[in-house]
Amino acid sequence: MNARHEGIFRSAEEAITFACNYSSQQYAMSPMAKLLQGPARGSGRGLTGLDGAGQSGMVFRELETLDYWQMLVLVAGKAIRSESCNCLSPCCRGWRMTELFRESVSQLADQVAREARDVLPVKAFRVAVLRKHFGDKIHVLDEAEKLGIDEHPANRHATTIRKWIRELEKKGLTALSERLDAVGMLVRTT
Repeated sequence: MNARHEGIFRSAEEAITFACNYSSQQYAMSPMAKLLQGPARGSGRGLTGLDGAGQSGMVFRELETLDYWQMLVLVAGKAIRSESCNCLSPCCRGWRMTELFRESVSQLADQVAREARDVLPVKAFRVAVLRKHFGDKIHVLDEAEKLGIDEHPANRHATTIRKWIRELEKKGLTALSERLDAVGMLVRTT
């Protein structure tokens, strides 16, 4: 396995996941802390500290070159979906959607209504389908029932939304893979 160029990420998905989950609160460990930690457990790819922050920024820069909706769907799919909440309100149960995820899903729900045919005009339902697609543990049919939508139309419209979002993801990943490969960020074998 001979590498053509020294990339850092094995795939565009790995790059997006890293960039979306890179913590801005990471800090350099003191030499004593490193000794106490034991043997190094890193990937050896230089994705910590300022190098990691730089790589994260470079991935986001390449994401910005994509179509807006492709970028949004890729970020929504890999962004942290929830964060702890200390409001003690019974509605959130100690967790709430992150602002990035909430806004991404909201915008995608509006866009699917504009682009896909035969989609219900109920934004809350479209949001529920998208949240489920991105990994939230919600039951779309339960949400449909709460909104007064029958099961058959709910299933049909959910299928349309899922098909639209998958196609958008596929195009976005293809475009991002090409961009990351062109700038040498993907490990490429001959």
